[in-house]
Amino acid sequence: METLMGTSAAGDWTKPDNGPRDCARQGSQQDWPGFFTRLHVCLQAVQVTTREAVRLEVPEGFTHWEDLCARVREQEGILFFIGNGASSSMCSHFALDVGKNARFRTQMFGDAALLTALGNDICFEQIFVEPLRRNARPGDMLVAVSSSGNSPNVVAAATAARQAGLRVVTLTGMSPANRMRDLGDLNFWVDADAYGMVETAHAAILHHWTDRLVARYGGRK
Repeated sequence: METLMGTSAAGDWTKPDNGPRDCARQGSQQDWPGFFTRLHVCLQAVQVTTREAVRLEVPEGFTHWEDLCARVREQEGILFFIGNGASSSMCSHFALDVGKNARFRTQMFGDAALLTALGNDICFEQIFVEPLRRNARPGDMLVAVSSSGNSPNVVAAATAARQAGLRVVTLTGMSPANRMRDLGDLNFWVDADAYGMVETAHAAILHHWTDRLVARYGGRK
């Protein structure tokens, strides 16, 4: 009998015959010790650079990020978060945590109606640019997350935010020459070529940043 979406007639989920069998097969990441060893190496190798391509020590980068956030807070500004796919999920997570636990004003553009309307009526590359134009003001901050650093819609938004006077922080990976790496006031880059590794490192970076803000502002209004 005909099957649909990899489901047999009996209702059992089956792998399609022509589908990927092991998409996680990437050298030492196949086993658990290899995975966390590689992750440890990636986190140790994170690089932080300024808009002028000056390299900072990672602790110095986090301190600078925290200080930029302090200025946003003093001006009653907003921290905006953007990303695609898994990066979008992280943006939703940390917009919530920073807003709830560190008491910042935050906004993340993830509403399906908004994004599909802008993608259909204008173009997908502008789905973050347009709401930023309507909601952001100089002195706000954009946290832009892209594993490759080359996502056209995130690149466009980071470029527009920079031109509009927002503070910009980027989190990227893959190629050290990715398009976003020189767009931020601060740029965190993960030296990894696997999406799962970059995404996991980005989550760790965002958690550490959030913990610092919570330690400094948690409980304050």
